This record gives sequence, C-alpha cells and structure tokens, in this order.
Amino acid sequence: MDSQWPQGYVLQVAVAPAGNSSISGWRVTFTLPSGHQVTNSWNATLSPSGQNTTASNLSWNGTVAVGQQAGWGFQGARSGSALPSNFTCSVP
Repeated sequence: MDSQWPQGYVLQVAVAPAGNSSISGWRVTFTLPSGHQVTNSWNATLSPSGQNTTASNLSWNGTVAVGQQAGWGFQGARSGSALPSNFTCSVP
C-alpha cells in the first residue's frame, strides 16, 4: 500500500519473472472488497468483473526480462477499512 486515507488508497504493484526465463505478457487478478471501486489506473489495462478485477500488460510493458519488473498501479475508493486482496499473477 503506497498511501491510504479513510475513503481511498493508492496501490502500486510490480510484476517480475519468478524463474530463469523472461515473460512476454502478464495478467494479475485481484479482489476488491464490497463497496470499493477503481477510480484511476496506470501502466495496465483493467477489466473489472463484479468484485474481481484483472490487470493486463500494455503493448510496451508485457516483456519482462529476468531481474527486471513491470510496475503498474491503481487508485481505489472505499467505504470501510478493508483493502484489496487475493492477488494472483499469471502469464497468458
């Protein structure tokens, strides 16, 4: 969590290869608590489906070499103190 306040937060995420091979294309899925919504995002395409959201690479940040990372993030609005959870990264 980069910053948070009673009605919102900013979250930045880094995607990096887990092994000895680069990746070409990535997706990160996560769950927004009830009452939350994404109000802004950067360096990814976000596709919401109910409380679940999928972030996908853009054309210029999908290839990530070993030892490197692709950063993206979003700003969320919320009611209550819960934060997004269940982040899962995959390659298409």
